[in-house]
Amino acid sequence: MPLTKTVLSLLQPIEAIASPIKPKLKKLSDIRAVIFDVYGTLFTTKSSHSSLPESGTQFDGIIVEALEEADFDVFEHDVSLSNLYMEHIRAHYGIRQAEDIAYPEINICDVWQDFLNELFVDGIIDGDLTERSIRRVIMCYECKVNPVWPVKRSLEFIRNLQDNDVYSGIIATAQFYTPTIMEILYQNSLETLGFKRSICIWSYEYRHRKPSPVLFDLCEKKLRDFGINPQEVIYVGNDMFNDILPARKVGFKTAFFTGNANSTRLHEDIAECANIKPTIIFNSFDQLANCIFQ
Repeated sequence: MPLTKTVLSLLQPIEAIASPIKPKLKKLSDIRAVIFDVYGTLFTTKSSHSSLPESGTQFDGIIVEALEEADFDVFEHDVSLSNLYMEHIRAHYGIRQAEDIAYPEINICDVWQDFLNELFVDGIIDGDLTERSIRRVIMCYECKVNPVWPVKRSLEFIRNLQDNDVYSGIIATAQFYTPTIMEILYQNSLETLGFKRSICIWSYEYRHRKPSPVLFDLCEKKLRDFGINPQEVIYVGNDMFNDILPARKVGFKTAFFTGNANSTRLHEDIAECANIKPTIIFNSFDQLANCIFQ
């Protein structure tokens, strides 16, 4: 089955849960660029964090299903696949942490390459172990453990930015599959939707994850290449610590999205977040559009 059909067969609309946080809106003038978070902001998610598995037969079964959908043969075994996968995850994070990086990121393809190599050598799986097959099994696994769906009216908002010559970009804790899933669900390439490639900052490419200042500083510098100053930028996210705080530190305006209670992250236990006041708080993309365009 083509990858697009496989992804669409595994994903379906997700109903957001209303948040008790009230919007705080105001007119925003001179916005020339909108930079987005993805998970919990452009995408409604069922899970609250990343797709890293816990141990247990449920996740073992999902790994087997993903392998089979990627045309691997899986043989009887007594190995906990999810435990073994987590060992590889921890090993790769350990390498990055040993480099004394505050917020390290890994490339999930490297993890699965090592994980599947071990399964292949141990006779647990068989099949063509290629870059394409590895990426396919990762994509199937991700769609199963972390299903997503575009937030209502997010596509219309993105198109509105393009129509009004406002730059669109991304700073996201993400892997290779994130832009691919975005393009499948939005039914357009990111470039067609107006996203500027140079200001789409994916954590796996830079090996730092949010709230690393590395990602936000890089985006700020790339925006200056377009003649856009930080005060002309608004960053849109659902997490006070990972989104709003680092965006404020580089001088961006901030829009805190509270459209889904499951993914609204206040982090009130963190001192730096306790008294943060985002530029606006909104719970629908129509509200954000009214702040920027009305």
